[in-house]
Amino acid sequence: MRLDWSLIRTILAHVEAETIQEFLQDADSISQWREGQLLSERLEDKQNPAQAVVLRHIKLLASANYIENIEIKESADGYFSYACTGAPEMTLEGYSLLESLRTDNFIGKLKKYAKEKGVPLTIENVIELAKIALPALVKID
Repeated sequence: MRLDWSLIRTILAHVEAETIQEFLQDADSISQWREGQLLSERLEDKQNPAQAVVLRHIKLLASANYIENIEIKESADGYFSYACTGAPEMTLEGYSLLESLRTDNFIGKLKKYAKEKGVPLTIENVIELAKIALPALVKID
């Protein structure tokens, strides 16, 4: 899976707007029951790949302490599920990441800056590069 910065921004924005549960429920509706479908057929259904990508990104954000109270589980067969252990919230670092991602063409400029410096574009590096490079990014065009 490739890290999708637009998806990360979308997830964080839903957590901020307190609509992440609705966003996740909408993702669940992708694989609704079909009329006349047997339980055995339902259990054999594979998880929608788009839903799995969303849940993997949420898992990354939660494990990096950008969001709280959303728990992602992965079964042995690779099926992802989620549970809210309270009201989903962003941490201070999550708010900082979201604000950075909202800056005009931030990721494009950051990718260029990271390439020039030879630094991989991980979540942690995005935060650190934003602190260091924000003034320089304004000059990169």
